Amino acid sequence: MSSTRSKIGADQPIVWLLREAEEADPYEETFIEAGFAPLSIPVLRYEWVNERALRVALEHPARYSGLICTSPRAVEAIAQVVPWASQEELGWHNRPVFAVGPRTAAGLRSIGFKPEGEESGSAVPLAEHILARTVERRLLFLCGDRRRDELPDRLREGGIELEEICVYRTLLRGDLDFSGLARPEWIVFFSPSGVEAVLAANPPVLSRAKLVAIGETTAEALRAAGLQVHAIAKRPSADGVLLAVRDAVTG
Repeated sequence: MSSTRSKIGADQPIVWLLREAEEADPYEETFIEAGFAPLSIPVLRYEWVNERALRVALEHPARYSGLICTSPRAVEAIAQVVPWASQEELGWHNRPVFAVGPRTAAGLRSIGFKPEGEESGSAVPLAEHILARTVERRLLFLCGDRRRDELPDRLREGGIELEEICVYRTLLRGDLDFSGLARPEWIVFFSPSGVEAVLAANPPVLSRAKLVAIGETTAEALRAAGLQVHAIAKRPSADGVLLAVRDAVTG
């Protein structure tokens, strides 16, 4: 199991970030600047699927009124199948591209797309944002095999037709071993799948550390497992998670 860690001082609270670190990782940088010692631990892995169907859909934007991406993995899938093409080159420049959260939106911008809706922060607010737009044809929704129903159900209730393509599978890492890692004061969970992966490894620190959820859906998964949630980020971002931790400390 790989991980990334900062240098830990005697007075620095250790924070486990249960996701794979990016280059110049914003979560690690934010927590380091705030005086914490972050440790990034990837607990999931991903497998790309349906590449041909995705390529065909992306190369025929006239079939759709817009595109929805709710995960950085969906953005990575786009980059895998059409690495040469920007939104304009593909013909999506005159159609809205919707994203949940800053990381997904940043990923879309990095490959030449111009997303909107990132400030919604979660699926249901994004659905309301989309419903406020004029949609004449179906939307292309790129998702994973563990996608939740809230967004597609709300859009269909609002009369919007969706074409879904599952572009990745989420797999739990089977090699998780937390025994040699520094004991954390805080553990940040980024998805219900991440909760499932950690529960399978059953590290004893779960009952000793303060648990933080990236959002309400992840918090629900922790509570369903009988675990106490000490903080929930109001926005799925590095600043949002840090603010939730600070509020829990002072509150």
